[in-house]
Amino acid sequence: MARCGRVFVFLAWMPLLAASGHCGETSCVGAAKETVLLSTRMTLHAPRDAASSVDLAAKPLLQALVAPRARSEGDGPFVSLLEGLSKVGITPEVQEIIAKMLEDIEGTFPKIVESSKNDTRLQNRTYAHFDTIASRLLQKDAAKDEAVDAARELHKSCRLQESSLSSQVAQSNRSVAEAAQKRDEQLALWQKQHSGMCVAPDSLRSLSASALAEHQDHAEQYQEAMNDYIQAFQDYAAKSAENVKVAAEHTGQVLKCRQKQQAFEDAVCGAGTSLQATCAAYASAYEIHKEEYVDIGSGIAARVTDRKAEWKHLKRVECVLRELAASGEDGNLGDDSSAISKLRSCYVADFENSKFTIAELPPPAQQPCQAPTWPCTADFVQQEYAEFPIDAPAATCASSCLAQETSTQMPAPTPAPEPASLAAILVVDGRNRVLRCPAKGGGDCSTVAGGQGEGGGPRQLKTPWGVAVAPNGDVLVADTFNHRVQRCPTSGSGDCGTVAGVQGEGNGLQQLDRPFGVAVAPNGDFLVVDLGNHRIQRCPGSGSGDCSTVAGGQGEGGGPRQLKTPWGVAVAPNGDVLVADTFNHRVQRCPTSGSGDCGTVAGAQGRGNGIQQLDRPF
Repeated sequence: MARCGRVFVFLAWMPLLAASGHCGETSCVGAAKETVLLSTRMTLHAPRDAASSVDLAAKPLLQALVAPRARSEGDGPFVSLLEGLSKVGITPEVQEIIAKMLEDIEGTFPKIVESSKNDTRLQNRTYAHFDTIASRLLQKDAAKDEAVDAARELHKSCRLQESSLSSQVAQSNRSVAEAAQKRDEQLALWQKQHSGMCVAPDSLRSLSASALAEHQDHAEQYQEAMNDYIQAFQDYAAKSAENVKVAAEHTGQVLKCRQKQQAFEDAVCGAGTSLQATCAAYASAYEIHKEEYVDIGSGIAARVTDRKAEWKHLKRVECVLRELAASGEDGNLGDDSSAISKLRSCYVADFENSKFTIAELPPPAQQPCQAPTWPCTADFVQQEYAEFPIDAPAATCASSCLAQETSTQMPAPTPAPEPASLAAILVVDGRNRVLRCPAKGGGDCSTVAGGQGEGGGPRQLKTPWGVAVAPNGDVLVADTFNHRVQRCPTSGSGDCGTVAGVQGEGNGLQQLDRPFGVAVAPNGDFLVVDLGNHRIQRCPGSGSGDCSTVAGGQGEGGGPRQLKTPWGVAVAPNGDVLVADTFNHRVQRCPTSGSGDCGTVAGAQGRGNGIQQLDRPF
């Protein structure tokens, strides 16, 4: 009879050997009816000198007892074991096998405990990542907040100076009115004195000395009244001139403050748009991680169930083996009913396994995102302008955004058009990746960019929004919150390269601020929607060199060469650039050269739902 050098017993779906107890000429494992791979392994050593068929018959009986499928087979394996051992006895060789099995089982218990601790740590770590996401993404744009504060202070300072000038104008108006009244009074006195001065020269010779003296006194009074009137008139003229000067200065200050106010409201609008994008990015990241967290929790719950069952099963087997080792010291169980009773109580015992319970932690609620502040609302005017000592000015709303909805959900980017040569569509996925999917459906999608977690690496993306296809089939991705455009191999293998925004966030010729869209020009250059800079950039198709501005770039506004938070771009058949000027509620057609004014081709009558109106086109 062949000897068995080593038999591997797997603790989570172990192979059941043939109940006949006969091993083949080359391997005991060859007698197995089925083999399933397991996570934990126990090695069972048979003694080298175990040559008897009695010992060989005991091994498969013991293995059947240990096998996890014995959990669902009731006491069948146990009864088979007792019947077999009652016939063959517990020889020293079998005792040695039992001792080795006990050793391996005892070595498995710490692994089960450590596995439970690992799942607890995994749950806690995954739960804590919700806070990490919030702390990383719910950060306000400090630069834009500083710009708002600076613009607010400039506007406030201007309005206070305007208030001072307004007081001066009021005081000057009162002085002019008083001078005019005095002038009129002096004019009346002079005219009154003038009536007594109408005496012919010949009549003066006939006057008596007293009458002549009286006449001379009256003449002096007349002269004095005339001088007083001239002085009052000159005083009135001087104060009137000063009044004109102060009024002109006040008018200039009013116009200056209006410009400061508009700049302040534009800064508020920019900060609000940035915050809206931040809230949208956080909401998307939260939902993605929540889905992952729930999936991880389901896996942990399943492993807890398996772990408890495995622990209880092995504790029962351990109890049986120890009782066998103790009961079989005389080499034979025989009809020892007491020993058999102890063995049976082991096999049905309900061993404590509650320490492997992992309390389920429901995902935390999504943290609230601060609602953006928009100008042109009564609350905004009251909050920002009520402190001025003059009447609160109305919001300008001339080139700043109108009050927007405070929803944190931003529209999804426009899917890329289907390239006929590829027979596929490109989809920007919420998990920071771009997928290529069969145009007609019915097949798997494959990742062509990103998909390796959120980040700024050559194979990572951070909240991408726009995608296009280069003439050679490469995929162009607007990697929005990495402030760059990536060019990725159409095969999906290999690194992506940065072809725009190589110098990071900013408004330079090689910088971008939250690019949202990308399109390809007929000559291979590509057009980038530089949302944060309110411009459209034309970048070399080669990926090297500076980009140039073809639309916008003259500050946020509604002029023919200005844009306000554009989101989409396309190329007309003649090469002109079509821009979805989102928060100006219009579509602009701009010369491909970048020189000259843009013209409105849709939304000419402003925001609304009329046939010549648009509402935030993108």
